[in-house]
Amino acid sequence: MKKFWQSLVIIVLGIGLVGPVWGDTQDKFDLPEPYLGWEKAYLKEFPQLQRIIDEMVNITAKQLAKPQEDILHNRVCSALAYRMTSQLPKKTQKLTIATDLLHNISKEEKEAVLTNQDIFQKCGQMISELKKKGYFKESPKFWTEEKILKNPKIGGNRALIHHITGALMAGEIISKIGGFSRDEIDKLQVAIIEHSTGYWYFRSSVDAASGQKEAWQVVFPEPENEIAKIAHDADLISQFVPESVVPDGSKWRVLAAKRWGAKNPQEEGHIVYYVFLRLFEEAKTSMGKEMAREKWGEIKPALIKLMNLSPDQDPVKVLGVPKIFQ
Repeated sequence: MKKFWQSLVIIVLGIGLVGPVWGDTQDKFDLPEPYLGWEKAYLKEFPQLQRIIDEMVNITAKQLAKPQEDILHNRVCSALAYRMTSQLPKKTQKLTIATDLLHNISKEEKEAVLTNQDIFQKCGQMISELKKKGYFKESPKFWTEEKILKNPKIGGNRALIHHITGALMAGEIISKIGGFSRDEIDKLQVAIIEHSTGYWYFRSSVDAASGQKEAWQVVFPEPENEIAKIAHDADLISQFVPESVVPDGSKWRVLAAKRWGAKNPQEEGHIVYYVFLRLFEEAKTSMGKEMAREKWGEIKPALIKLMNLSPDQDPVKVLGVPKIFQ
């Protein structure tokens, strides 16, 4: 069997050399304002990032029959990263945008799991090298218990470990594209590894699957540096789009029904409200908190209305914590 990562990167970059799968890559997908304007602005400043967008689109198109939502998510995140780094040095800004373009790159790769021994070893080597360089000091339990990492319900669940496998894959892609120093590649990989910590239900899932309290600390390190914190918040804030949260059939209401067992619109509203209440509290930067607060102000009243409550009622006090999260 050919080595997974080498063959994948060769295939993907080969496609990039003969032209992207979709022709004009991101132009084939609608992106609303203000995100489109921010994307055009950062591409004008950093034209090299177009190649990363091309690779992200090509890979996602290979992974999914309907890649639109994932491509748009990555573009929204990178646009937010541009907006959030406007006052930072240009090198930092460029690297943060690149991080958010690639933060989900392995989430739909079927072989990108830690139960695959080859992938596990390569991820372990990457993390060991990064630790030697001084990263993850604030997360001493990260990558310390093989039993937890290889648990099929954890290491075999791409949603829970795509930040780790994604960092490995992103490092390979960026190295092949060129234009980034080893130090910059390290920072990009660290930021991708640290971006998932804000999803509290991921942490709860790891603890439940392992039967061990705070087992999540073995899987999810805390964001430590500026790039990691902004990448984390951009991913977090990208979820606060009212159109994907409130309407019937929207992404989060469907998740409430399919993942968390909501049986009617009121239960969907209750679950989504609680999920976003917890997400809102997890922003790591001042700008992230401000942007999350602004979007929460739009989403909250609509969800309260969906629950058939009055605007002055507190859903958690009236309805309690949803059973699935108790």
